Amino acid sequence: MSKTRRALPFLLGGILIASIWVVLWFLGLDDGLLLIAIYIPPFAALVSGIIGVAYFGQEGFMREDRFHMMNLMVALALVVFAIAETATGVIGSNETGYLAIILMQLPGLLLVALGVASYLRAITEVLNYGNDKAIAGVIICIPSGFSAVAAIIMAIAVPGALTIEFLVNIIVIAGIGALVLSLGMLMLIFRQGELAAPLSLAFSAMLLYLMRNILWCCFGVTSIEPLFQILVVESYILLGASISVARGLQDGKAEIVTK
Repeated sequence: MSKTRRALPFLLGGILIASIWVVLWFLGLDDGLLLIAIYIPPFAALVSGIIGVAYFGQEGFMREDRFHMMNLMVALALVVFAIAETATGVIGSNETGYLAIILMQLPGLLLVALGVASYLRAITEVLNYGNDKAIAGVIICIPSGFSAVAAIIMAIAVPGALTIEFLVNIIVIAGIGALVLSLGMLMLIFRQGELAAPLSLAFSAMLLYLMRNILWCCFGVTSIEPLFQILVVESYILLGASISVARGLQDGKAEIVTK
């Protein structure tokens, strides 16, 4: 199987799930949509994570390859996300459980962030893209600024909206936004190379994940509503596709900057 065709099973699976969701929604079959919302997200995350660990876990954390490490951390994060999504299905209809669900996402998000940040730093050092602290400052400040503005608007427009759950989620959104910008920068750096494919898939995945949390935080979409969950299903599938393509590049001895 060619390097890019490794993503095909994931992409076809994503299209199939999205198509089923649209049909069920059009027919008004709420029970079927609820089953997808509860059971498919943890399954998609777990399958993608196990495949990723199988691809990149053989050499563990001992390999001095930042690209390898980034993909291994993403794979481990998917396993963590599977646990969080299982909890979402159990307590997602309970408003008091939202904070617990958000907090359970954090270990997975931290794994992804550490992997991406480590690889981005290595790339900027090797390619001499400027001051690391300045780049990090821009990546952090932009989403933080937007999140702060959103919090202010919500506080003015909806009295009592600034609950603990909202404040924690707005911080998480800022972090995911920084992660999306980091992947976007990597994608821009390698836009003409083979790494553009896996990085574009990872960028798209985290962008969907960001949209999910924005819907949750700013528009009151609950954690088990079908629209909410279909976004996260597709994000997990895209992450799995990214990992699979990345493994194909490594097997093909693609030129990857790692130091």
